[in-house]
This record gives sequence, C-alpha cells and structure tokens, in this order.
Amino acid sequence: MRAPVSQPRIISPDQVNGWFGLLFTHATVTGRIDAVLMDQHKISFSTVEILCWLLEAEPQSVRGLSGKLVSVSPTRASRLVQGLIDAGHLQRGADQGDGRVSLISFTESGRHFAETVRRTFEDSVRKYFVDPLDDDDIAALTRIWAKLENAEGPG
Repeated sequence: MRAPVSQPRIISPDQVNGWFGLLFTHATVTGRIDAVLMDQHKISFSTVEILCWLLEAEPQSVRGLSGKLVSVSPTRASRLVQGLIDAGHLQRGADQGDGRVSLISFTESGRHFAETVRRTFEDSVRKYFVDPLDDDDIAALTRIWAKLENAEGPG
C-alpha cells in the first residue's frame, strides 16, 4: 500500500499513511470476503449484512433495517431486499399496527440460506481479519474505533 506522493500540508506523512492504510485495508479485506460470498452464494457483502441483521430480529421494515446498515444506502437496501424476495429468501407482509408499513421476514428456505451464508461470512471474517491479528491487535482496533466513533462530527 502506498499513499499519494503529494506532500501533506496539514497532517503528517505518517498520518496520511495511516489514513490510506485504513482505506486500503478496508477495501482489501471486504473485497476478499465479498469474493468468497459471491463465489459460494452468489451474493454481495451488502446483501449478507441485510441477512445478518434480519437474523437478529424479524420481521423488520425495510426502512428500519436500512437505518442499521453500514455498507449500503437505503435506496440500494430496498433493491437488495427486493432481490432477496424475488429469489424466494424473504417475504413481505403487512404491519398489523400500521397497514402502510410492510415488514420483511424469512421464508423457511430463506432462513436456512441465511444461516449458511452467515457461517461462510464468519469463517471469512476469521480468515481475513481475525486470524492475522492477535488479541492485543483486536483490543487496540476496538479502542481506536471507539475513539473515531465518538469524535465530534460536522457542525
């Protein structure tokens, strides 16, 4: 991984390298996981995120579900959900409390598919993220991400 050769004016070269290292690592690790998911299940990393959140709690509205996603926009989430419905993995039903809201849940075969995909996903995360690191590395990353998550956002 190499950062651009331009000389930074506000941040140090090490800070530039750290930033581009984060971007490179994200792209590399998610790309590897995405390739495994595509090869074994013909679905993307973003689709897996939807399935995993739905395995945590169902039924859910598409809007509620899309608010939890980090790898996909709400518009794309709607398209991915529709693709999962078209493939027979999810079904759409009405919210009994509010008929204007549709809820998505698994079909029987869809639940089995999602559980299989989750195992593949977790195996891939272990192979490409956990195994190369030790416990101290994971703890350091967790501390760093907490700092970044809690950093003051735009104004």
